[in-house]
Amino acid sequence: MTRRRPRGQTGFALLVALVVVLLVSIALGLLAAALQIRMRLVRQEAQTLKLMALSDAALAETLASLTYDASFEGVAEQTFGGGRIASTVRPLGSNHYEVLATASYAGKERAVDAEVVRAPQGARVVRWERAVGHR
Repeated sequence: MTRRRPRGQTGFALLVALVVVLLVSIALGLLAAALQIRMRLVRQEAQTLKLMALSDAALAETLASLTYDASFEGVAEQTFGGGRIASTVRPLGSNHYEVLATASYAGKERAVDAEVVRAPQGARVVRWERAVGHR
């Protein structure tokens, strides 16, 4: 004995299942896209933080050298911390200098411009700002 389905319900369960699968697929696609965007933002933030740390390292190395050598001209470009750092020192007056510290990492660059005073206690920064369009 075979059971007969009412005429209007033939294939209805298959249609509902296909709609559910379609909606779940769309939801998963949107979730994957959102996660991909978030991961890209996290990667960019990590690169920015690394560049900040590298430019500050170049400045710190320059300050340490200026403390002991008033005629120090800057740090030659070198590999450091997975990136590259360098600095140039320009005298502004007696024991007063302008330092441009640069860093590059993952194809991006960052530079900071600092005004430094050299005293018997060591060199110290009196003004610091991000340099825009330094090259």
